Amino acid sequence: MGLMMAATPAFAMEYGGGVPGEEVGRLIRVAMEEAGQAVPDFADPARAFPPCASRPEVLPRQGSWATAEVRCDGPVWSRAVRTGAVIGAAAMAAPDMETDDGPMAVVLLRSVARGAVLMAEDVALAPAGARSPDGIFTDPGEVIGRRTKTALGAGKPVLLRQLEPVWMVARGNPVVLVAMAGGLAVSAPAEALDDGGMGDVIRVLNKSSGREVKAVVTGRNSVMAQTNMR
Repeated sequence: MGLMMAATPAFAMEYGGGVPGEEVGRLIRVAMEEAGQAVPDFADPARAFPPCASRPEVLPRQGSWATAEVRCDGPVWSRAVRTGAVIGAAAMAAPDMETDDGPMAVVLLRSVARGAVLMAEDVALAPAGARSPDGIFTDPGEVIGRRTKTALGAGKPVLLRQLEPVWMVARGNPVVLVAMAGGLAVSAPAEALDDGGMGDVIRVLNKSSGREVKAVVTGRNSVMAQTNMR
């Protein structure tokens, strides 16, 4: 692939064999406790995360601990882990709770204009009704930080079609292209040829080799090259 930046030997990495799921869970709980956030009972990831040269950083995704974002700087990758943490006083029930009036859905506490970025204080959980519309959200963390496509009224469930897509990589933007081979992690500058969300396969242009390759979006402006893909 013509990846030209320096390689990092696996034996020099703190988590050279990957970050075990139970270790990911421990890191998230420690980060939440240090942030003064109540730690709910959530399951550790079933699979190990990719290798990392140092201790991964753990942050609330889009400002909400309902989903924790685990990041590694070398090689660059990012993963999201749902914790189900309650969002302040706005979230009054567990995300998957159902009542006699249907599932609990994320609703607006106030009217918002088109193009508004939803904040934690804008939303709460409330019964969606027996005939809940398609595309509702049951976790406030899934809408916090996202931008609205149109003006929305207070008291209404927030729907997927009403929000702008969440792109971790935007077409035309520079990205870091990472490849793993034989225990080595190598990276190169690249340009995204498609928009992509977390886990999407997109086309990127490797700036070092001039070749177009396919890669999986692993985080903000970071992608992992796919083997045996053209």
